[in-house]
This record gives sequence, C-alpha cells and structure tokens, in this order.
Amino acid sequence: MEIRLSNEEMQYIALAENVTNAPVKDCIEMDDRVTFIVEHGKLGKAIGKNAKNLKRLEKMLNKEIKFVENDENVERFVRNLFKPFEVEEIDVSEQENGVRVDVTISPEDKGKAIGANGRNINILREIARRHHNVVRLKVL
Repeated sequence: MEIRLSNEEMQYIALAENVTNAPVKDCIEMDDRVTFIVEHGKLGKAIGKNAKNLKRLEKMLNKEIKFVENDENVERFVRNLFKPFEVEEIDVSEQENGVRVDVTISPEDKGKAIGANGRNINILREIARRHHNVVRLKVL
C-alpha cells in the first residue's frame, strides 16, 4: 500500500532523519503533534539518549513529537502504537475489506489512550490504516 505524504510531511521526515540518523518510514501531522514511524529496531536511536533527539525536534518544530517503531506484524505494530499505555489484549481479525483490531487497554490508561475528543485514537487509526490496512481500530 502506497503512503501519500504532503510536502510538509516529507520535509519533517528529512529533518527527523537528519537529527536522529534513524531511518523514518512515515510521518503524520495532526493538530500540534507529529508522529514518526521509524524502522524496526531503530526506536532508541530515533529518540536518542535522554530523549535528546525527541526534545530537539519538538523545539525545532514547536510541536509534540512521538516516535513509533514499525513492525510487519499487525499485533506488534498496534502494541507499539499504543506505547506507553498498558495494553492488556489485542484481537486482530482479517476481514474482506481490511483488518479489524480491538485493543483492550488498562482502565487507568484508556482515557489517555483515546485522548481529548478522540485526538490520540484518530492519529493511531490513520497510522494503522496506512501501514496495515486496518479498517477498524477500537479501544475497549
């Protein structure tokens, strides 16, 4: 599945790769947050020691930055999307029109995972759709 990026998102990816020296596969900007998808195994490098790279990018872009580690496995990818929240269970089911995913989050993290007015879950849904053809991502 091809990912279409805006010029601004392509510039964010170039900047993030320059700052972190980690390969960035995708980026999505929503509201005041930019979420970068980094190659599997490169999350630590992207964030940097003491979150140095993350903080530097936040300062440069004046936006909240989040890094997510890519994974070919849908369940592991969704688990990565929801970090740092405690995921209790993930149910993945293949449908004709795409993948449906139900994520059970610990009760104390559920509200934060969804975010004010669904802000966080909307970002996660878009990323999951782009990377694994997830047609439904539901938090239980």
